[in-house]
Amino acid sequence: MANKKRLEIVEHIGLSGVKKEIKKRKVNALILDRLLFIRKMFELDDVQLAAKSVGISHNTGYIWLRRWNEEGMDGLIPKYDGGKPPKLSDEDYRRLDEIFEKTPNLTTDIASDILKSEFGVVFSDRHVSRILRKLNYTYTKPFMIYSKMPDDAEDQLKKNVDN
Repeated sequence: MANKKRLEIVEHIGLSGVKKEIKKRKVNALILDRLLFIRKMFELDDVQLAAKSVGISHNTGYIWLRRWNEEGMDGLIPKYDGGKPPKLSDEDYRRLDEIFEKTPNLTTDIASDILKSEFGVVFSDRHVSRILRKLNYTYTKPFMIYSKMPDDAEDQLKKNVDN
């Protein structure tokens, strides 16, 4: 069996300091997991065992340990890049809403075609339905309109019901 290289852990605040930070930050679960890992590193001195006890991969454990050693507590705070930018801006949604208002009998297929032709973006049918919901469009049951119905049909109905 090959000799394991002993990894050192820099004692920025020590084990008792880590325990105090855990108590302070129980609300922030992301930092809490990382602090629990660092505590396990102080106790076990083995990245793989510490990572397993916290429920993370050993690769993540090495990343967290490196960031702890380089930056201390600040290294444990997650750094998010913000993710992928949206395909449609707020102005695009306003313009899309105006187009949808003018479109009779709007369906997800028609909305998908409008999105492709006007904005050059393609979304799945599921996401198109989410966009429609975001713009406060709802599903309604289609109903037949009798073509020979008089314009004042509702008034005639009221007169007949009242009599």
